[in-house]
Amino acid sequence: MSTRSDSAGPTNAAPAAVATAPAGRAARHHALAGGHIRKLLAAERHLLLEHFLRLDPLSRFMRFGGVISDAALARHATRVMTGDALALGYFVDGELRAVAELHPLPKREGKPTSAEAAFSVERDWQGKGIGSALMEQLVLLAQNRDIEELQVVFLPNNGRMKRLAVHGAADFSLDEDEVVGRLKAPHATVFSRLREFIGDTFSVFSSAFDLQERSLPPSLRGN
Repeated sequence: MSTRSDSAGPTNAAPAAVATAPAGRAARHHALAGGHIRKLLAAERHLLLEHFLRLDPLSRFMRFGGVISDAALARHATRVMTGDALALGYFVDGELRAVAELHPLPKREGKPTSAEAAFSVERDWQGKGIGSALMEQLVLLAQNRDIEELQVVFLPNNGRMKRLAVHGAADFSLDEDEVVGRLKAPHATVFSRLREFIGDTFSVFSSAFDLQERSLPPSLRGN
């Protein structure tokens, strides 16, 4: 995906829906590969950066649409956690293994309110449906912020991102050397706002448990 290397925008996208009380389909997503999805808190900027640094070279290239330095990753992590973006994380045994970012775009007259979605999944967790679960959660965040259109930008050879966008029913266009997928977000409802509120409560408590997990030796995590 493209997050123009050292720019404020996103890149490699893979959407999601905020952590909510596991029920029905949401419960299956939250149980994916033994992990759970929740919002990242402002104090967890270091977890986001550590995740970016763990990406293998190809995943990093696809996520940011080119080569990006560790220093640029650090700046991007700071922008995500201190700006108007939102981030969802997929945690396994307290470790952050995948991220979905929602970056609001400047409002343009006569155009729908839009945001760019970006996704990154560490190599060992790819191909497990985590991106699709994150996408559903991200759509919920967009819905509750009156964002009408989600954009997913990726390189033409990024098959995973294309499949994710197809799964989200996106329309595609070629923009220079990038593919842009656009999908419509539904209008906010009382139920959608309640889901996010419950998810926010879950995030606060879950962050404490994730911190506890990371303090344990690897052999004791998940027990």
